[in-house]
Amino acid sequence: MSYLPDSTLSPQQILKLLEADGLLARLVKGFESRPQQRQMTANVIEAYNENSIALIEAGTGTGKSLAYLIPALIWAAKFKERTIISTNTINLQEQLIHKDIPKLLAVLNLDLKAALVKGMSNYLCLRKLSDVQLETRLYPSAESEEIEKISVWSQRTTDGSRTSLPFLPTFNTWEKVGAESEACSHGQCPYYQQCFFFKARRQAQEAQILVANHHMLLTDLAMRADSDNYEEMCLIPVYKRVILDEAHHLEELATEHFADRLHRLELNRILGRLASDKQGAHKGKLPLLKEKIQTCTGRLPAQELAFLLTQLSIDLPAVRHRLIEETNQAFDAFVQFIVEIKQPKELRGAEESSENKLRLLQMHYDHPYWQQTVEPKVAQLIETLRHYRHQLLSLEMQMKSIEEERFQEITKSIRTDIQGLAVRLEAATALLHQFTTKKMEQTQVRWLESQPLKTLNNVHLVDANLNVSQVLADYLFSKFPTIVLCSATLTTNKRFDFVRKRLGLTSQLLPQRKVQENIYESPFNYREQVLLALPIDMPAPVHPHFNHAAYEMIWQAICASQGQAFVLFTSYFMLHRCAQLLEERMRSHRYTLLKQGDDHRQILLDKFKEAKRAVLFGTDSFWEGVDVAGDALRCVIIVKLPFKVPSEPIVQARTEAILKSGADPFLDYSVPNAVVKFKQGFGRLVRNQWDRGCIICLDTRLVTKNYGEFFLNSLPKCKKAFVKSEQLWPQMKEFYRQTYHFVKKSSLS
Repeated sequence: MSYLPDSTLSPQQILKLLEADGLLARLVKGFESRPQQRQMTANVIEAYNENSIALIEAGTGTGKSLAYLIPALIWAAKFKERTIISTNTINLQEQLIHKDIPKLLAVLNLDLKAALVKGMSNYLCLRKLSDVQLETRLYPSAESEEIEKISVWSQRTTDGSRTSLPFLPTFNTWEKVGAESEACSHGQCPYYQQCFFFKARRQAQEAQILVANHHMLLTDLAMRADSDNYEEMCLIPVYKRVILDEAHHLEELATEHFADRLHRLELNRILGRLASDKQGAHKGKLPLLKEKIQTCTGRLPAQELAFLLTQLSIDLPAVRHRLIEETNQAFDAFVQFIVEIKQPKELRGAEESSENKLRLLQMHYDHPYWQQTVEPKVAQLIETLRHYRHQLLSLEMQMKSIEEERFQEITKSIRTDIQGLAVRLEAATALLHQFTTKKMEQTQVRWLESQPLKTLNNVHLVDANLNVSQVLADYLFSKFPTIVLCSATLTTNKRFDFVRKRLGLTSQLLPQRKVQENIYESPFNYREQVLLALPIDMPAPVHPHFNHAAYEMIWQAICASQGQAFVLFTSYFMLHRCAQLLEERMRSHRYTLLKQGDDHRQILLDKFKEAKRAVLFGTDSFWEGVDVAGDALRCVIIVKLPFKVPSEPIVQARTEAILKSGADPFLDYSVPNAVVKFKQGFGRLVRNQWDRGCIICLDTRLVTKNYGEFFLNSLPKCKKAFVKSEQLWPQMKEFYRQTYHFVKKSSLS
């Protein structure tokens, strides 16, 4: 896209806004002029003016949101071009929409609209709610109470978004009332004018700034690539400029997004939504359709009525019963296949393998059990699924041909849902066929994952594409004039090499694109506010006594900080074992123990902030996106360096690909990934200028291995105590005493 010479932003004018005597300092309470923020703003302006890509690492406290929002807003006002801002977390999206953007629009006196763009499944479907209310009156279920609460809420909500609900509905409840693209009749729906999703879509079309999550953006990009449409609306209204905040997630999310997935419970759930007869009660869309058809007795010719009722009462239930049996047989065969490969016959009866993932290779497709048991059972399931789908289509064709207005009126809504579920069955059938029979490309990785539940093993089938760098280069980086990628953690050892290679931001894939790089350190005073500590007498993580020693060190660190600590684990097993062993001690010393899995993440965080002497045990999702400011969090304990599990199918496949290219998978992939994650965990502690505390790492590889320098060089400069444990705890207590003035200043500010 080309612009006139004067089609640019003025860096001088915009940067004046951010100076100590500028407009923001005068009108925004608490605003502080920071050189890092001004420099980042200048980078974003350059990316807009020069149609370039900007990679920016901005440490905590830089104020990166304002640094990219101000140029985006002024550009939209001046040139009438829409920018989309994509983030990973809903917290940041809501902060941008409800706080940062309205504040800036008022200060800058700009007449612009911003809209939060969410997928259809986030919105209540009024038609489905109406249908499910009738269904629960006829067939009460475990979800009936929640359905009634949602019905009351639907009368007063203005946006119909799940996040606006005053409670967290179960997955099954929301699935029954949430909007679905497969079951949406658009303008044909009687609730179209009131539809929350289409109301939000109209608001988005009127907005100049869009805020979305990475998943939504990736879906839209894939749709645009399929149709080569970059000038008209797809899932999201047309946008010309892209800002990716929390960009360190992009590769992982793109890999997950472009993967095909199916699991046993999902297939059973689709079948159950169509019909189920648990405990003698006939529930689901098909029995409800039968009830509606029976109200038309006398309106329909007897022969047509008998045909429809026979299909709904006899033919479809007979095939569904076969499907349930064949689904269980096929997925049980997958479970047994994992056992066959993971546990040879001579080892069975001994301790069961904890490995529940199996990456599929060509040798597995040649395995006798796969060919003689798995393939035939899956082939039979596929055949029956196709037959069932064909019956559903035939039923719809038959009903569509009936020229009786009242019949069409009362059955139309439920038939829309049935056909939507039929589409999902078709997608499941296609994946089963692809997964079991089609040869893999070199860039693909497939795996089986078994998840033991109370009554069965839920098996996941995953088919993923490793080469997302090419996809991102083709779908995103080569299509839009301005793209800004920013995060507090994008570099390894102060370099962007790793992220550029993983995302496709290379001269080989983007020979014509200019990519600028900038790193801005946090403005916080880490040298005084943070102590990074490591007990050097800890055994190595591979040592059989490591776990026991770690549990004791965790207890000592908690005592030294008097609670208010996060303990970040790399495995659920170790988290739960540590909680079991320390629970009684913590209770007797009046510490409040909270652990991931006991409640929703936000509820756990709220409890942590409110409790005295609280300790929160967390794994993956608590390493980042968690913001606890002030003395409520004064200690972060990192149990192990966060290396990805080598046996993970994706990690295995990427390791092999890197080896084939002649590079070192450990130094070129495993270490940089772990460094980014480690920086995220480190970043939980200091969230404002008055925060202080200790970060304890129990993994001695940080100082005993050469690659430990990559971790240390990637962190802000701070005090360090790499000493024996008997010396460490007194040093921690002394550090807390010396830095207490930060707590007092915080209480006064």
